Amino acid sequence: MTRFGCVGALFLLSVTIAHGQRPIPIIFDTDIGSDIDDALALAVALQSPELDVRAVTTVSDDTVGRSRLAWKELGLYGRRDIPLATGAPETLVGPALTQRVPPQFQVLTEQDVLPPAARRRAADLIVDTLMDSPQKLTLVPVGPLTNIALALKMEPRIKEKIERIVLMGGAFGLLRPEYNIQRDYIAASIVFGSGVPITAIGLDVTLRCKLEGADLERLRAAGNEASRFLVRLIELWQDRQPDRYPVLHDPLAMAVVFRAGLVETQLGRVEVETAGTVGNGLTLFTPAHQLPKDVTASTLIARQVNVRGFLDLLVERLAAPPRGR
Repeated sequence: MTRFGCVGALFLLSVTIAHGQRPIPIIFDTDIGSDIDDALALAVALQSPELDVRAVTTVSDDTVGRSRLAWKELGLYGRRDIPLATGAPETLVGPALTQRVPPQFQVLTEQDVLPPAARRRAADLIVDTLMDSPQKLTLVPVGPLTNIALALKMEPRIKEKIERIVLMGGAFGLLRPEYNIQRDYIAASIVFGSGVPITAIGLDVTLRCKLEGADLERLRAAGNEASRFLVRLIELWQDRQPDRYPVLHDPLAMAVVFRAGLVETQLGRVEVETAGTVGNGLTLFTPAHQLPKDVTASTLIARQVNVRGFLDLLVERLAAPPRGR
């Protein structure tokens, strides 16, 4: 492990020690439904005793459809006690995109109706959940950062209520923007510039984490209602290409919240390109030792990952019977 990796690991270890054995309270913000990894990340959160999911919010484009899918999954895991809210379709940089209906929405039926409370604005639920909590919460956004930025702008005091933000976003070893950051680069700039401690699990690391055939077979063999649901979502995402296996971007970010040792990190500062001079959405990382003395390093970026350890943890959690039932 590098010197900077040690700094990051020690930071995350201190967070874990501070929490002791108590479950880590989180808010999960997701663009569930487009790629398969969001649904898997939600399942990891619900199936991990180390986590306490206080709220789920959806973001970008067809947010009502996304909320319906999240509501269905919460029901399968027996967790409809968790508040759900629906984000605005548009991002801070433009209108909602008109896309084909995500294949995963095929699991939705006429019975999958959102309760009125789930149509609440996502940013409002984030703010209220944070402000009403007697303890600090961890935010886990795995889509565009619109809801998080709106919440920070609406109520700046929530900064003091956030333990940290663990997000899937950025590309720190690749010379190209990553989707979540590029999709709302204004929101990303607000979040990274907020001063809130951030752990960013970037594309250059998540691309190494791919579900394997044997892992999918273990999930199929589990045979419980929730695991069958996840397998069905994967099959819809595969779109008749059985040898196409999901890249596990979002589940890795979720796992790192409670299993910090899965990744090695480096401490520094991230700036998001918004001026269009290089490419909007590029995540520009400066290591802590290269920053001016008056600039605080508040972001850890993932550099390495224990792929097999992560995959084994993922399948173990997803194959187990629902904890909420």
